Amino acid sequence: MSGSRKRSERSGRDGARLFNGERWRVALRGDRTMARAGAGFTLLELLLAVAILTAVSVVSYLSFGAVIEAWRRGLALSDDLHHGDYVLEQLEMGLRSAYQPDGKTKTDEYGFELEDNGDDAYGSDVIKWTKLGGALVGNDTPFAGTPHRVEFWVEENERGDRSAAIRAWRLMGQREDFDPDDIEPVYLATRVSGFNCRWANAPKAAGDVEWRSSWTDKKSIPPLLEITLYLEPLDEGRDPIEIKRVVTVPFVRQSGR
Repeated sequence: MSGSRKRSERSGRDGARLFNGERWRVALRGDRTMARAGAGFTLLELLLAVAILTAVSVVSYLSFGAVIEAWRRGLALSDDLHHGDYVLEQLEMGLRSAYQPDGKTKTDEYGFELEDNGDDAYGSDVIKWTKLGGALVGNDTPFAGTPHRVEFWVEENERGDRSAAIRAWRLMGQREDFDPDDIEPVYLATRVSGFNCRWANAPKAAGDVEWRSSWTDKKSIPPLLEITLYLEPLDEGRDPIEIKRVVTVPFVRQSGR
């Protein structure tokens, strides 16, 4: 009996040691897990987070840059169109103010002149006519209220920019040696690459318009004019921007020229 009791006691002590050892290992694993959880992110996790943040930043920057570029181009296009519309509006008002004296006698100095230089977007026709009023020249010009001759075309200004140009002069009181070409041009707007002008008689039916580029009757004025401005493109290599208007010149007899 004593031997059996000793073996039982030994087995009990061994079991207790095994139980305590297993409890210690479980506690140790728990401590390691807690320690690892409290240690923060691993290097791989940090690298992954940095990569994601970098990708998001790049996409945001590119998107913002694209929006800013589109906004800038939109402003530039709006500015060009505004200047082009201003020039066409002044031209239309000036042509509608065309002047010819009463009476049957007509002279060259009151007629319309058209120098046709083709319809290229980087070329320019030249037109001359006599008018009244402040269109193109300004209401504060001394001769705005009297008949004055106006010349319009497109050329390079002193900085080399293609620009809409005019010169104007009064018809009366000039010296005998007066030459209009001696007048310095005034530039209405830059980034205007070309100008084209065509004329037609008033159509007898809708859509029945025959546009012509040559005008030889310097003692009269065409009843219908088509004026086209070409604006320089925003991007090099693209086609110029075309804007045009059709102007009806009032109180003008039709011409068969």
